[in-house]
Amino acid sequence: RLAPTSVYCTMLRPAEPTLVAMRGFGRSIEAPQRPRHSAATTAPPRPRMRGTPALLVLAALAYGAGPAAARIGMSAQELTQSTFDDFIQKNEKVLVDFYDPSDTKWPDHQIELQNAVREAKANGCDVPFAKVSVQTDPLLAAKYAPNGPFPQLMWFRHGEPTQYHRSLRKAKSILDFVLSLDRNPVEPAASEEEAMQSANRVLFAQIPKASPMYQVLEVVASKHMDTVRVCFKEGANSVVRWLEESEGNQHTTDTYSGEETVQALDHWVRNKLTKSEPLPEPMEGDSVIVVGQTFEEIVLQPDKDVFLLVYATWCGFSRKFMPTWEAMARHVRGAPHLVVAKMDGDLNGSPFPEDFKWTAYPTVYFVPAGKRKPIVYHGPRTVAQLLDFARENGSKGLPAELDAAEVQHPSDAGVDEWEL
Repeated sequence: RLAPTSVYCTMLRPAEPTLVAMRGFGRSIEAPQRPRHSAATTAPPRPRMRGTPALLVLAALAYGAGPAAARIGMSAQELTQSTFDDFIQKNEKVLVDFYDPSDTKWPDHQIELQNAVREAKANGCDVPFAKVSVQTDPLLAAKYAPNGPFPQLMWFRHGEPTQYHRSLRKAKSILDFVLSLDRNPVEPAASEEEAMQSANRVLFAQIPKASPMYQVLEVVASKHMDTVRVCFKEGANSVVRWLEESEGNQHTTDTYSGEETVQALDHWVRNKLTKSEPLPEPMEGDSVIVVGQTFEEIVLQPDKDVFLLVYATWCGFSRKFMPTWEAMARHVRGAPHLVVAKMDGDLNGSPFPEDFKWTAYPTVYFVPAGKRKPIVYHGPRTVAQLLDFARENGSKGLPAELDAAEVQHPSDAGVDEWEL
């Protein structure tokens, strides 16, 4: 059962890096934009067309005549259980917005969605937009967006959902998301400078197109289309470089030196994209400290179940929950197959945002041994209930003395059972 929103601290920014559209590329999502200039010229970028008479006419049509807007393709198509599969199958690419009409902010979001539809068309993007009410069609929501939050935008390709899904509310953010995906995974560029003109984060490869490494590059690029631009130049040197623009127009670079495999290159790219604190000092508290750089090593273990708390130090609900979390960590020391960990989600990110994405604090994940997909915990914040959840979902049972059904932990005494 989902907890009331009053027991969460809401994030003010997304948890993972996202390209913002400057012809499909740019800076972190919803970040303030500054004019972008070419490395070879001081001419400012082409003005936006939002205020042109033509688009103002389209805006009037979209807001003033709903059916007319739908006829000219300037509206998101409302889908239901009976129409969903046919619509998704007949279109190569589709962006679907799973929304909650009971959300008081939904009317504003609908306006932003319509703005995104119009601007996508103005940018030459023919990807159809669709929307699904999670109240009218809860089965569709449970299938494709079981953990929310809503609105949840999901990218479909050839009738199948992809790893790309985001909770976005602003037209610019939605447009950036669509344009970053509606392109070829690997794009040609004559130089590093050219590649960086339209993006602040680039993987630039000078390799033979006929080489196995180019095939590796294509696979890895398809996994990160909304976070990094991948560019290619024909060359015999087999050099792959990471280029990133930081604050103050400073550029950082790094050269890949790993194996020519998808797993190795993908791991390197994910580490580059993951926000992380420095490696932690020796243990503080009873739970294991996780940072972005150690996320995969600690959270995704082949032989251990992992309970992960994502918290923020400024969040009062996180501070209230932390003593219970540490008490549980102490209590399960006798269960070597169960790891209790914690990570400051405000200072660290996940290298697997397609599976681990949080929009509020505290968020609790349970990851069974050998699995990539986490289970989000929703329930009373007591040691007994948390251990019950681990017993039900874990790869192994808990020792008899830790049986959650029989635990009467001192920290649970007198606890008000507000739920996560």
